[in-house]
Amino acid sequence: MRALAWLLCAAALVFAAGALPSLALFALAVGMVLLLVGAAAAVLTARVRLSADRMVLEREFTEDRPLRLRFDVTLPAWLPVRVHVRVARRLWVEVEEGGGVVELPVERRGAYRVEPSAVRIGDALGVFRRTVRVGSPEEVLVLPLPEGGAHVPPARGRAAEETEPDGLRPYVPGTPVSRIHWLSLARGRGLHERRLGPPPTGLPLVAVDTSGLTDPREVDWVARVAAGHVQRLSRDGGCAVLLPGDAAPAVVVDEGSWRALHRRLATLQAGGPAPAAVGPAATVIRFPAGQPPGPEPLPPPPGVVPVSAGPPEAGLQGGAGGSSHDGRERRW
Repeated sequence: MRALAWLLCAAALVFAAGALPSLALFALAVGMVLLLVGAAAAVLTARVRLSADRMVLEREFTEDRPLRLRFDVTLPAWLPVRVHVRVARRLWVEVEEGGGVVELPVERRGAYRVEPSAVRIGDALGVFRRTVRVGSPEEVLVLPLPEGGAHVPPARGRAAEETEPDGLRPYVPGTPVSRIHWLSLARGRGLHERRLGPPPTGLPLVAVDTSGLTDPREVDWVARVAAGHVQRLSRDGGCAVLLPGDAAPAVVVDEGSWRALHRRLATLQAGGPAPAAVGPAATVIRFPAGQPPGPEPLPPPPGVVPVSAGPPEAGLQGGAGGSSHDGRERRW
């Protein structure tokens, strides 16, 4: 359309040059046509001579960081063209000579497939454009941002009032409110807290419950709070974590096991059975009833497609698994 508008302007100048008559207007019309021809030739030549490549700089990153793509672009320096990369539906970012890094916001945790990027070659006037695809499909994982100070709901199981006195110990400042034994305070025995730690490993047990959730934002909240809680416990000596569908808790005691658990939380899904009886000392993380789920995150940018992780699987420890919509097995 832009080229047609330029040609119509040139035709109008020719008509005016003949009607007046004016040699200057005729020369201007000829100059416009030659400029269009030169712009079209430059874009076509650049399309043939273009050499471009794309690299995903980080395959795993948290929700507060963008997806970073590096583009290496090679073109003859004498060609008067500009190169842009598409970052939103109607937004293109210019890439400097030789290439550069482009950042795409991905606001929701999960597994994604990054399709080949749209790279546009255009002349300096913006009249002619050609779009090519650069890169090959690659997968990335957006990890939930560990929540630092969120409220952790109390444990499911026996009520705190039913806890035996020998399961208590004096309150230590900094203990989560969910572990405080309020009945002891009411009876005038001072502030006590319930002991943590299931018998099998001696580590605090954290159970993640997404049963009954229907809003993805609620599952996101659970994943962030669980990530923050488990990260803190892993730094304080470790913990055992029971995710939906797991037959046995996964032990998180070092950086490697924490990263494996963090990847699993990235693809945490709603549903699955509620944690079985985990004991009164376990911490069950579930979305609080009545709490607003928070704002809806923006959809992923063009070319970044969510990959379904499938329903929760049982018995996985130290890794995550899931099946995509195309049936391929994935393990993060």
